[in-house]
Amino acid sequence: MSAIEQNELFDELFSSENLLKTFNEKFSNSGAKGIDRLNGMQYSLRSQNDLIKTSEKCLNGSFRFSPYLEMLKSKGKGKNPRVISIPTVRDRVVLRQLNIFLCNIFPEYVPKSVASTYIRALSADFLSSNPDEIYICSCDIEGFYDNIIKDRLVKKLSSRIKSKKALNLIVRSLLTPTSHISAKRNQRKESFNKEKGVPQGLSISNVLASIYMSDIDISMSSYNVSYYRYVDDVLIYGDKECVSKAYLSIRRKLKLRGLNTHPPSSPKTHLGYLNQPFGFLGYVFNGNDITVRDSTLEAFLQSIAARFSDFTHNKNKRLKKHSHLTIDDLKEIFVEELNEKITGAISGNKRYGWVAYYSNINDLSLLHKIDFITKEMFSRLNDFDRQSPKELKKISRAYYEIKFNPQGGYIRNYDKIETLKQKTDFLVSRGRIGLDERLTRDQIEERFERYKATILSRMQADEGEIYPK
Repeated sequence: MSAIEQNELFDELFSSENLLKTFNEKFSNSGAKGIDRLNGMQYSLRSQNDLIKTSEKCLNGSFRFSPYLEMLKSKGKGKNPRVISIPTVRDRVVLRQLNIFLCNIFPEYVPKSVASTYIRALSADFLSSNPDEIYICSCDIEGFYDNIIKDRLVKKLSSRIKSKKALNLIVRSLLTPTSHISAKRNQRKESFNKEKGVPQGLSISNVLASIYMSDIDISMSSYNVSYYRYVDDVLIYGDKECVSKAYLSIRRKLKLRGLNTHPPSSPKTHLGYLNQPFGFLGYVFNGNDITVRDSTLEAFLQSIAARFSDFTHNKNKRLKKHSHLTIDDLKEIFVEELNEKITGAISGNKRYGWVAYYSNINDLSLLHKIDFITKEMFSRLNDFDRQSPKELKKISRAYYEIKFNPQGGYIRNYDKIETLKQKTDFLVSRGRIGLDERLTRDQIEERFERYKATILSRMQADEGEIYPK
């Protein structure tokens, strides 16, 4: 694509009409808030005038991103949390258009598969292979996003991006600091690294990382191995000699790009035959068995236990705060929300939740174990007579439903809650609207979207995924 064609594409994407269209289609109901503390509904009041100005600034080169809001995501005990960068609604619109631009200029580097797609392919491959002959290398890249060298990335981008307006806007997105909400303006750049790092959580993060890694990914085809990389997780398998050479090569090439894998002695690196257990993308492969890590199971069970604890310790406070609710209402809401945690949910034609992410395991005993432990947790609740209610759903059934019958009704589908009445009834059933409250259409829409976003974000925490774009 020539510089003229790229500029035409950029001008079209960043016209005020297209910015407004993107906002209305993608972000008007978003509950996410950036450093300005505005969600999609709140921003909509100013969106038309603001996006007209944003368009002018993008086209004349004067646009500046607001600092990204810092959100810390735990990676487990003893580990530094992952830093997620949350843009303002206005900036999410701009970044989405930039993502479309990048995907047009670098179509071959657009990530085409999600983690579950890789797992399905691997499952089919491994189950048809001799475990004594297939050699495995499983490793991950340390501090992947944080250690990408910006100058090197920009140089790679500029080899194909001829539109100065587009390239400058991408560079500004990389040079925008991430800050916590209480930081003063003059403190926001203090710990910011201008040389390294791509912010995690932006709509352009994945494609930028893919472009940065493209030379390495392409080079792996010359080693006669099967090669998969999903963000920072790498898997190589095939003949032992070929895999060993590919592993040495990828370590060497990563080092040239400021990146490293954990060393062979690290528990995060596995080198061995398929008949030995190893992990990839949260799954554990052990011969023909496909399951999850013990720590992954434990974290999910702890998150379920936390819901029980929350019900026990906060029920009186909730009854006092929401006088329209009774203890029976709270019990019903608790079971409904617990069921969604167990089964996951569907929204925007996307499947959310623990069982959705791990739907490729074949260790069904694990699912029955979760069902048993969840049922036993009710033995501590006097409000339920120390017995699990008949309405309690099972993750062992949700496993089949999410795979083979996702529209069957066992799993909550938020896409089917469409009308204002359906949203109102749903909010009333969840105790989110008092019987005497009189809300406008916009207030109902905002409350529904905010509640849905809360539920889905809990499910994404169970999946261990980064903040959604």
